[in-house]
Amino acid sequence: MAPDRHHDVHLDEADWLAWAEHTELEGEVLLAFVTDAATKVRALRGPEAQPVRRVLDVGSGPGVGTCELARIFPEAEVIAVDSSPAMLERVTQRTSALGLGCRVRTHLAELPGGIADLGPAEVIWASMSLHHVGDEVAALRALGSVLAPDGLLAIAEFGDSMRVLPDDLDVGRPGLADRLDRAGASWFAAMRDGLPGATPSADLPSMLNHAGLEVVVAHLATERLDAPISADTRQVALGYLRRSRGQLASYLEEDDLATLEVLADPDDPRSVQHRPDVVVAASRQIVIARPDSAR
Repeated sequence: MAPDRHHDVHLDEADWLAWAEHTELEGEVLLAFVTDAATKVRALRGPEAQPVRRVLDVGSGPGVGTCELARIFPEAEVIAVDSSPAMLERVTQRTSALGLGCRVRTHLAELPGGIADLGPAEVIWASMSLHHVGDEVAALRALGSVLAPDGLLAIAEFGDSMRVLPDDLDVGRPGLADRLDRAGASWFAAMRDGLPGATPSADLPSMLNHAGLEVVVAHLATERLDAPISADTRQVALGYLRRSRGQLASYLEEDDLATLEVLADPDDPRSVQHRPDVVVAASRQIVIARPDSAR
């Protein structure tokens, strides 16, 4: 799975390299999104279906989801597709350590191009990667073009905003989470506007239909890790606040930026490093589609 990997509006390779470790940790903590979606895909194929022979993980990031897909589809070759060499190097390291190197390979490409020779694939998983593409419908058409006739495409995209703290904080002005939501929406709009060939987004089912695919499942998946949380989960919460402080600086007032500094300061007892009320609540829109036989 590729979690929310944003740090600035557009990242270069040095940014991806610096962000890879946190991306990997967040993927591990929120792995249930991949597990549950892939298990649903396997069930939708039915007991009479031939074994899955090829899986594409598009926007693979460091390969946490790639390895889970390899586990769930044990007879498949799994191809990790990403536009970042740094992320694909992490995939290679991870699969080698897990003994999956013979079944997983990497492919450097950026949607909507670069994947025409990767099909046919019975399963395509694209997590948190579609919104990086200016023309999302064109990207979905490209994915559909390498989907096997009996294949399934599963997309995971933003759901509700992540929550890591209660609304009633003992630091800063009340309503921080709502202001982060508004700032994040402004940042996201600016990010989308700056993409090459950007077109207006629509809801995922509509875009899939426009791309010639038939939606079979659409739901909001949620994951909530309550206190007491693990050290890794606490690090994900800390990373979320630091990411918000960095990417939303132009959209927040100084007092909110100061609050985020306190919450991310390991020497402050009010920080997420020490608070007993830290949680990680995340969600994803999960949409599964197949080729539209009526077209």
